[in-house]
Parts: sequence; C-alpha cells; structure tokens
Amino acid sequence: MNNNSNFQIAFIGSVAAMFSLPASADFTYENGHNRLTFGGDVELDINAQNTHSGRGPIFFEDEIDDGDEFNQTGRILLDVSGERSTDSGNYARFKVQPLVQTDGDMGVDDAWLAIGNRGGTQLKVGRFEAYDLFPLGQDVFVGFSGDTSDGLYRDGQGYVYQAKEGRGRGGDSGQVMVSHSTGDWHAEVSTLFGDRTDLFDSSTYHGYTVNPDDDAKSSFIVRPVVAWTPGSWTLAAGMETNLVDDAIVDERGADISDRTGYGTRLSWDSGDWSLNANLSWLDAYEEDNMTLGLNALWKGFGVGYIHARNEIDDVKPGSNDDDVISLPGKYSIDTLYTSYHFADVLDIKDLGIYLGAYYSTIEHDEVDNLDDADRYGARLRFKYLL
Repeated sequence: MNNNSNFQIAFIGSVAAMFSLPASADFTYENGHNRLTFGGDVELDINAQNTHSGRGPIFFEDEIDDGDEFNQTGRILLDVSGERSTDSGNYARFKVQPLVQTDGDMGVDDAWLAIGNRGGTQLKVGRFEAYDLFPLGQDVFVGFSGDTSDGLYRDGQGYVYQAKEGRGRGGDSGQVMVSHSTGDWHAEVSTLFGDRTDLFDSSTYHGYTVNPDDDAKSSFIVRPVVAWTPGSWTLAAGMETNLVDDAIVDERGADISDRTGYGTRLSWDSGDWSLNANLSWLDAYEEDNMTLGLNALWKGFGVGYIHARNEIDDVKPGSNDDDVISLPGKYSIDTLYTSYHFADVLDIKDLGIYLGAYYSTIEHDEVDNLDDADRYGARLRFKYLL
C-alpha cells in the first residue's frame, strides 16, 4: 500500500473518531523519518456515591447529604501524535489530546513537544504528567474522606498526599522536564512554574484567610525522580518542593506555599500479576501528612488500600465554630477500593466494561464524634479504545 493510501486511512480514522464511528486502535501515516498517528478513547461512567455539602468540614456527619447521588460522567479523548527523526537518532515528537466531556465542556489532557536523541536524553515542554510515584493500580473509582494531592487542598477536610502536587497539568502553570534513560535506570527533573493558587480550593488555610490571587507570586516547583527497573521490579524515589518564598501567603503573612514532599514506590509486574507499594510524606506549613498505599491486580481484578495520616499543629482560634476548619490534632483516613475489568466485550476488540467501588473513613485520635463521615461509591465504566 502506498503512502497516499496510508494517509487516507489515517484521515478516515480520525474523522471516524470525531463522530464516534467504529474505528480500529490507532491509524498511522509513515513516510521515511516522519510518523503521524491518530487515536483516542471513549470513557463513560455511571456513578453512585454519597456526597457532602462542601460548606464545612467533611469530618462531621451532619455535613453529609441525606441521599446518595447518581450521575453520569465521562469524555471522548482524541489523540494526535507525531514524530520526525534523523539518521543520527535525534528526534522531535509532539502530542495533543483534546477532550469532549459529557457535560458539554471542552478540555485538553496532554499537549507537549519533546526533543531527544537515541542516547536517552529528552527535553519536554508543555502540558503533561511526570513520573508517577503513587500508582493506584486499576484506578476505576477511588474516592476519599477528603481531598488528594492530584486534586485540590480544601481547608477543613482530610488530605491524602500522593507526591503529585508538582507532577503536572497544573491549571495555567507551565512545565519543562529534562530526563535521561539508560539500561534499567531512568532519571528526570520536572518543573511546574506560574500561578499555583488553584492548589487551594478554599479561601482559608487552617482558618486563616488566604491572600487574594493578585497578591500571589509565581511559584516554581521542582520535582526530581530516579527509578530503577531490573526485570519485573521497579524501585523509584523522588521529591517535590517550591523554590519561591512567600509565593502564597495568608492573613498572618505565613508562607503557606512552603511545601516539600517525598515519595517512594516499589512495584512488581509479571504475567497476570501487578503489585504496588507506595509511601509519601509532606511537610507543609503547620501540617504534616503521610500516606501509605498498597494495591494488586490479577487477571482484571484489582484491590487496593490507602492509609493517610494528617497532623495539624495549629488553627485560627474560633474558626471551627464557623464551620471553616477542623480541629488541630491527628486524623487517620482509611480507604479500601476494588475493581474488575471485562475485556473485549461481545468479542469486540478494545471494548471494555469496568466495575469499581470504594469505601473511606476518617477518624480523629482524640475526638470520637468525628469518625462517622464515611464516604462510599460505585461506578460502571464503559471504555472503548479508538
């Protein structure tokens, strides 16, 4: 088949993906050192979960809505990737992944340009995710009695730190990463810079008012990671920290953007088995967070457990009376989740159905009446790789 025919197939495949027509996985046009690939996936979820009002601390049972919530979420992702290389092994690659969400919103997952060589060195610029130091395994539906570090920090709720505050896709922030891979070793230094006030999804921190965005400086988060993969094993370690002083401050003038986190990961992947053990720790202003995660996947069945511990040193006096902030002290968040994957449903290649569920609790070490705000949910996911 000539190159023109290959290009026609690629173009038809991308059009089919846009209109949700049946298509095979990935359509590629190649011409010498040039490659252009079209692909994507459809991911639609039917969800059932209990929710909370979001007005005050999730720790209190009366903040949980009376009824469960049923809804549908999901998106269609289109993937366009390209590469141009030379005989010497140098290359330039790009990827763009526009999203069409079921609620009518538009977005983008990855959008980056990478320049590298056959020696394993690469420079990547744009929007992407750096190395995952806290993989959750088959992540179909994992919710928490609180927030996570790949989401937002909301005052008055538990925080499940996962060494992902500087991993990437951070709102309007820019990203640059330098990496090198050789043999069993991989090393990278990723940066996230710009406005990071969107990390704080509330107007307060420990009850103290966060200064307006106009008063914030640009943050500069650096995230080095080293990973070693001898055979079926992977051992990785990294850290993330903001190098700019007083990038975000509260009404006291306290530097609440002074946050340094560490993460380690031990994984084993062989045959039908995949195992992960993750540990992360965050030193934030007047708060320390530690998270331990264990998960396993076997022939489409996944199960995982996450234990997070928050220690809050100080809060604004009287702020708890206004339903703004939790009590100082130590909180424990325990989450159990599971999933199952039905592959190639109806003998249709790359059409899968996933079942997922989670249950999460939170407790205070000294106050017994804060242990009733349990969270739970279940999901039915339809996934089709274009």
